[in-house]
Amino acid sequence: MQCRICENKDLKKIFCHKVLNKYDVDYFLCNYCGLIQTEKPFWLSEAYSNSITKSDTGYVSRNLSLSRKTLILFFSLFGKKYNFLDYAGGYGLFTRIMRDCGLNFFTTDKYTENLFAKGFDYEDQAIKAVSCFECFEHLEDPVGEINIMLKISKNIFFSTVIFNEKNIPKEDWWYYGFEHGQHISIYSLKTLKYIARKNNLFFYSNNKNLHIFLEKKISNFLFRFLLVLGFLPWDIMSKGFLKSKTWSDYNYIKNKQ
Repeated sequence: MQCRICENKDLKKIFCHKVLNKYDVDYFLCNYCGLIQTEKPFWLSEAYSNSITKSDTGYVSRNLSLSRKTLILFFSLFGKKYNFLDYAGGYGLFTRIMRDCGLNFFTTDKYTENLFAKGFDYEDQAIKAVSCFECFEHLEDPVGEINIMLKISKNIFFSTVIFNEKNIPKEDWWYYGFEHGQHISIYSLKTLKYIARKNNLFFYSNNKNLHIFLEKKISNFLFRFLLVLGFLPWDIMSKGFLKSKTWSDYNYIKNKQ
């Protein structure tokens, strides 16, 4: 058993817990980079019988909230003339919202059909920045998957709930997700900083659940400030600056057919 991030073999077993209410699964802590990971996840085919778990009641509200934050963040850091990609974008709901707000987003997901943003799948377009929400914790091979994203863009805005490696969460922590079995790699701030250093990237975080890898240096205050602005309704931000692509996308799809 070695760490999925740093390949360290000095892993400490922290507990064993039932996953999917049937499998006894060991969880380990890497003493070097601070990752918590499961043993080899043999149960994933069963865990992913549905793309969205029954317990993910926050799917829609999360997309709405993150779309406001991403709109402010990407427009402020990169402007409006670039292409953006929602990696592991699921049903394409987030991409549709972002296009409705005026940013030129595309989507890709190896495991889920794009239902809401048809016609705007990623096909090797030049991408300025990537969004990737509630994905990192699902990765059996985080390094390999992150490398794929970095080949697309060095700028990655992502969400994953982190823990304090000096205070390991007990087994009742909801983010372990024992009931659905999909959370197999849990990150600390130390882990994410390690990934950034290894890839020569700048790293900023709200120290809770939202983080960004960047190829340029900004201040952590600016990152957090832009996230706070994301609580504003997006029409306030977009009015006079961005034009919704809802109607132009309709005409594009109609003419393409």
